[in-house]
Amino acid sequence: MAKRFRKSLFAVLALLVAYVLTVQVLRAIAFGDQERAALALMEPVPPPPPGSSGFKYLGLHQFEIPVDELDAALARDLAAYREWHAGAADRMALSGESTATWRSPLLDEYPARAPVDLPDASCGLREPDCMAKLRGHEPAVREWLQSEAVRLDFARRALASDHLANPYPLAADTPLAGFQALRLPLNAVALQALDGDLPGALDGACGLLADLRRHFAHDSMLIDKMVLGALTDGAAGLVLAIRRADPAAPMPASCAQALAPVVAEQYLACGAFRHEFGMVAELSRQLDGRGREGIHPKQLVLRWTLSSERLLRAWSASHFAPMCSDEGKAAILAGEVPKSVGPRPDYVSVDFWAAPISRILADIAAPAYDQYQERLLDHAATLRLHQAAIAALAGELAVDAVPQAAASPGYDIRIEDGHWVMPLRRQPGTASPDIRIAIPGEAAPAP
Repeated sequence: MAKRFRKSLFAVLALLVAYVLTVQVLRAIAFGDQERAALALMEPVPPPPPGSSGFKYLGLHQFEIPVDELDAALARDLAAYREWHAGAADRMALSGESTATWRSPLLDEYPARAPVDLPDASCGLREPDCMAKLRGHEPAVREWLQSEAVRLDFARRALASDHLANPYPLAADTPLAGFQALRLPLNAVALQALDGDLPGALDGACGLLADLRRHFAHDSMLIDKMVLGALTDGAAGLVLAIRRADPAAPMPASCAQALAPVVAEQYLACGAFRHEFGMVAELSRQLDGRGREGIHPKQLVLRWTLSSERLLRAWSASHFAPMCSDEGKAAILAGEVPKSVGPRPDYVSVDFWAAPISRILADIAAPAYDQYQERLLDHAATLRLHQAAIAALAGELAVDAVPQAAASPGYDIRIEDGHWVMPLRRQPGTASPDIRIAIPGEAAPAP
């Protein structure tokens, strides 16, 4: 009986060893040239730009912190988060979710400022004509801006800084900037124009657009890129609206940078995608770090048979690689956005059996990232059309020459019902799927 038991035990152990070895062979096959190339392409996360950061004004605006204490407060919060982040693996569930939530120590040091209260009459991020949106609601908007005077000041300081790079480590729970505060300067300039100060408002609108374009040009996180792109649309529309109200007024110096030619390469999403990949890669490392200290049989089984830190990173990199390769970038600049690699739910594939949990997690973290690249192209085309329309208002460009002057690869601009009309690739939420700009000579509301 004992002899039979030993034979059975040895047989089970032999099968287990054979299975583990087979999985390692499958992993070697799964990590092929394509995966190596994708990792090499995506792993370098762009460093922050040089100069002073304005993140503190947006990242800490929810606390009542005096301006002269912001740097020290951010340093304390950042140190506490890094300590929290260092222990993330111990809090990680198998699903990739943390079993605990980050809590800033600043909550115990400073009173919380009330959330940004956005009235219905206020302009959104990419408001086509902020002056038209506010017209008739000036008292309510003025009262709102006065109540948000501190946040408005913070937003202006942030825009005046050299960059807005997020200093926190990349992770699923990385604290983000409060970009909703950047709507305040847009509304403030539009109200200034409605109050009759068109020269000052034009200078302010051009300064706002120039600052937004400067920050947009940096390789930042994806959410930063998308918000700044949308705000650029709104600021360009505001410059056009103010210019339409007084076409003969001299252009202030701030408009030179605001209306500089569009640099197509700045609208490539690859830098932002590298930050997105960095988050997934960090999640992979945290999952792999579970149970590294001490003896944890369950974690050993998972690590050797069900999950692979290297493969999860490689598969995640493969989602972004088509849009970050030289060929992909060239296609994007020509107006053709490559499709990102979507989920591959093949449960009999080598990939799946090499690391089933990692394969599933990689598919979960694979949204259609190509849509974000398409939206960035929409922002570039929208800015070109606004620039051409502004030139036409000043008589510097013939009306029928605007479509050619504003041409963007993959976009069709037509004249329809007294408007320049350009269909977008991605309809932004509930907004119109087209950009429509009234041609000079059409009736325009007075400021």
